[in-house]
Amino acid sequence: MDSNSPISASVISYRNDPNDDTIYYMVQVKNKTSDVWQLEKRFSQFEDLAKKLKVLFGEQLPTLPKKKYITFLVGKTPEDIEKRKVGLDEFIQNLASRPEVVASEPLKQFLEIEKNAKEIIVNPPKQIFEFKGFLHGIRDFTISSEQGLMFVITSDCSVINRLDAYLTNMKAPWESEKGDQALIPVGCVECWLQQESGEFQRLWVKMYNSQAITCYWDPVASVLLVGLDSGSINYLYVPEKEGFKKFTESMEIEQHTDRVMGLYYDNKRKYLHSISKDRKYRVLNLRKGELVAEIEPDQYELTCLLGSEERKKTFVGDRHGEIFIYDIEKKRPKLVIKIPTNQLFIRGFFIDNQRNYLFSISHENGVILIIDIQLPGREQYSKEVASLNGKSKSREIGWSSKRGEIYVGNIDGTVTIWDARKSQQLYVLKAHDSDITKLQWLDADQTLLTAAKDKVIKVWSMPQHWRDPKIVEKELEQDQQQAKQQNVEQFYKKAQKQFEQNFQDDDEDDMAVWHKDQKRHSDTKYEDIVELK
Repeated sequence: MDSNSPISASVISYRNDPNDDTIYYMVQVKNKTSDVWQLEKRFSQFEDLAKKLKVLFGEQLPTLPKKKYITFLVGKTPEDIEKRKVGLDEFIQNLASRPEVVASEPLKQFLEIEKNAKEIIVNPPKQIFEFKGFLHGIRDFTISSEQGLMFVITSDCSVINRLDAYLTNMKAPWESEKGDQALIPVGCVECWLQQESGEFQRLWVKMYNSQAITCYWDPVASVLLVGLDSGSINYLYVPEKEGFKKFTESMEIEQHTDRVMGLYYDNKRKYLHSISKDRKYRVLNLRKGELVAEIEPDQYELTCLLGSEERKKTFVGDRHGEIFIYDIEKKRPKLVIKIPTNQLFIRGFFIDNQRNYLFSISHENGVILIIDIQLPGREQYSKEVASLNGKSKSREIGWSSKRGEIYVGNIDGTVTIWDARKSQQLYVLKAHDSDITKLQWLDADQTLLTAAKDKVIKVWSMPQHWRDPKIVEKELEQDQQQAKQQNVEQFYKKAQKQFEQNFQDDDEDDMAVWHKDQKRHSDTKYEDIVELK
């Protein structure tokens, strides 16, 4: 039994039911408290289990034995059945050894865990609220808990709809300008404010002729930045003294020639930092309206940007898997270190300034990297300290320092929850029906917000304990006792083996002396003593 999993399972036998000519495979399940139960399952039930698990775990599953084509002329031979039994045994053993799979609803039902060992069931996250009614699929959002404020970036996810809108919105040379509002909106930003009742109310919406991709909110300066697919950035001033009911300034900045992928605002200098698919990292002085820096870190598209006011650093990732750390204390960003990760398409960043860790997620293969970025001012000594293999096509990453958990949003609508201390998956949550585009952990409320292209933002409450601590402690004691017993048995086996080896060596030495021709002393001569037979 895997020490991290609460159960083990195996296929121990099979039987052929003559009444319906069906093979039933006997699955035996055992938990750490020595409870054992057995279940009979058909091959089709294993297939159904695999399909349900694939929704949650994608390709991170063992394979079922191949189904041989059977006709009324060619039946199943005993060799075929035995081979399938071995394959099913490997399949179910692999699943039972993974705690995150054991915690899933499909395997819980398949093994009848709730009926036979209710104490090992994992407490799932609970959805406590959801925001609906958005015009398009959600691309990004940011929430300020202290201000009770939320900005949501949405875009039309249909290529056909976007093409139709672009053609409709296009102005011919002889047409007059009709303002900056979209005729057929392709993207928009929405402002929501929490009321005294606790509910959020939408205050205003601003629409765009281009897809809205990303946003950045500076609560101190009351500045909202919206990055567009066209490469432009919309600067909005949303004053708190007006109750956030409107934006009083709006300025469109033609910063890039391709999609804006990341934004950061330095409110002390009034510098706007941005990256784009055009491979440029640009810094604009908004006070003077001049470009401070234009940097091309490498030959690849830039994919994510994270700014740290505490460290006076920016972190930039690209499609090739490189991470660049820049010092932004002076006018022009200065490269501190370039970190090659050997992972393609860095999709998201998160910093834990208490532990000095930078978390990143690779979109291509779902690898989570944990990088020790050292104390502020020592980032040049940054190094990778751990990596976790997750799902491919991951889009977002979040982190709870208090719980020591990593949250990864995936393209299939699931959120993979990791225990960073144990480097293992805890739970896979089916949160949405489409690509997860953004998630945010609220430490004060111990809640996780997830957003997707399905036009919904959901709020999830994480369990205080994934499993009953008393049961986990009891299992740990049993593991330790079992390990101790195994160590004792290994010690005695080793001692017995050594004793037998020594005894054999002594016996061989004795025989060697016995068979050797001996001599005895007689006067001044030695005479051979013939060996006795």
